[in-house]
Amino acid sequence: MSLRIPAGPRSQEILPALRQSAPRRYDYAMGRFQLVDFAAHYQKGFRNHIVAIGDVAALIESFKRYGCYATYCFFSDELLTYMSLQGGAPSVSGYEGKVWAPYLPIDLDHPELTPALAAARLLSEFLLARWRIDPASMQVYFSGAKGFHIMLDTRLFGRVAPSRSLPAIFDSLRRHLAQELPEPLRETVDLSIKDRMRLLRLANTIHEKSKLYKIILSADELRAHDADQIRELAKKPRPLARTDATGFLSHADVSENPAAAQLFQRVQRQLKRLTRKPFVYRLQRPADLGQVQFPCAGAQAIWQNHIEPGYRNNCAIRLASELRLLGLSAEETEDKLFEWNERNQIELSQDELRSVVGSAYQHRFPYRYSCRDEILRKFCPLPDERSCLRMVAASARHE
Repeated sequence: MSLRIPAGPRSQEILPALRQSAPRRYDYAMGRFQLVDFAAHYQKGFRNHIVAIGDVAALIESFKRYGCYATYCFFSDELLTYMSLQGGAPSVSGYEGKVWAPYLPIDLDHPELTPALAAARLLSEFLLARWRIDPASMQVYFSGAKGFHIMLDTRLFGRVAPSRSLPAIFDSLRRHLAQELPEPLRETVDLSIKDRMRLLRLANTIHEKSKLYKIILSADELRAHDADQIRELAKKPRPLARTDATGFLSHADVSENPAAAQLFQRVQRQLKRLTRKPFVYRLQRPADLGQVQFPCAGAQAIWQNHIEPGYRNNCAIRLASELRLLGLSAEETEDKLFEWNERNQIELSQDELRSVVGSAYQHRFPYRYSCRDEILRKFCPLPDERSCLRMVAASARHE
């Protein structure tokens, strides 16, 4: 059942079979976009198993519902071609082609669960009462551990066409919706779900640590049950009335919602304006590469000190990202990491460091780790985030 890609393209063999299973209500998108990356705890290699969404239910059963995931973004056969042209083991990593999605997932997490439950109640109430969405267009799941997944049918937003920018639009939609929560609960919204290859735990599958199922919750259960009662419900799977067994394909007829469509179009316009502007590094390239000074105190501490095993790779990728933000080329960053590795006796191999640099430079724009990043906070000598922001502002004034 798994369509793991061998050395040569197989798209011409695979697509005719896939199109037979495309639901009519999604014909405009799913004629081409119905592939997902399926992953399972006990599956060899875990990831890079490209299958039709129609095959996922059988795969879940074959792995006894234990630790099963799939990308919530759907792909066309362009992903198969991308993988088949790679050297070595085919991988989905780095793919930046068009995607489509039947649902916008909003992940709410908190170690104590109760704050995530409060956020799920408030956000679902906002969508139902303020936006007046059709209840059939929203599915709410307990994730099986420390949070909840609110799944919004993308038909609420109008005709959502396959696009390269869809993950960025989804990210902005989540950020807008997070603002509807009281400030203490906004932190429960996971805003790291940005990339098109992000996996989502599948409905009625077992969480590897808690041994509880990811289960669907009714509106009444979400309002009335506390965290312990929901965990009790999650000891066994529950029937899915409105979707297929994966939770990704709706059986309901869903119409466009005016409030949802208006927000989607506004975000889409904003994104188009932003992406038309050329990217400019905020920080100037150092005049002397022998005297590198980072604006981030945590990165500077990492640069100047020995790093113990367990943190070395995480520290290396943050240094590589900071060096890219300073305007260094990939080759210059590689040289600086070699220097850091030798000077501080980090003991990472050159191959590992080259791989880190490749990761830092693989996308068009550099990634900036924030002051809230747990690794930078661990090494940062400053007492709090406010001190860090003052330091960065002072550095910018002197440039």
